[in-house]
Amino acid sequence: MIHAMPTTSPRFAELDIARTLAILMMIVYHIAFDLSYFFGVYDLKMNEGGWKILQLSTVILFLILVGVSFVISWERTRISGFRTAAAIWKYLKRGLLVFCCAMLITIATYILDPSTYIRFGILHMIGISIILLPFFRRFREWNVLIGLLIIIIGYSMTYIQDLIINFQFQISNSQLFLPFGIIPPNFTTLDYYPLFPWFGIILIGVALGDFFYIRSGIIPKPTNKITRILSVPGRHALLIYLIHQPIILTILNIYSS
Repeated sequence: MIHAMPTTSPRFAELDIARTLAILMMIVYHIAFDLSYFFGVYDLKMNEGGWKILQLSTVILFLILVGVSFVISWERTRISGFRTAAAIWKYLKRGLLVFCCAMLITIATYILDPSTYIRFGILHMIGISIILLPFFRRFREWNVLIGLLIIIIGYSMTYIQDLIINFQFQISNSQLFLPFGIIPPNFTTLDYYPLFPWFGIILIGVALGDFFYIRSGIIPKPTNKITRILSVPGRHALLIYLIHQPIILTILNIYSS
């Protein structure tokens, strides 16, 4: 049985706090990355060991929260009287806004280094995912299986791309297929998160949100001063994502000069 959610918009503090945690994890990782990659202060192995675990944990936490938050927002939108078409239009605009923010990162990183600029990073992927999610909402908890399938396909993309090359198709030479995990030769970038497999993580978040928040009828709990303070960064995750790297790089530049 699916319980109705309140039409008002109180926030779930635990989700904001989890998002705050993900932000802190991201900032720690990026400080270490910047010190290693841009400043050469430490020779950190960012793609292996504990740093790789931190990176993956941060990304997975963020993406799970994207899926959970979408479910809650979608249900509130529908209860508020939005028809399906109007709700889809709402998330189309929201996804395009996120994608436009991602394009600002593309422009900034291209100016910084044209050889490694970000073409389809995590924010690009989230923007496109927000546009796609309304079409997957109907599958509810079945999105776990769909998400797992997308993850499997994503991690099989190397073999799929080899098959494409063997059949002499030229799509593997085009950057137009970057969103799907098909990369051209000698491709390098600072940030790359294709829909396969990462959209699958978001769909798992959708299923978890449906199970724990919609079907169980959980309502937001009263908050205290501490939880409200801890929730603040999580409420402004997009803004923090956009500005944190320029701030970190500026501080490190000042410190190193």
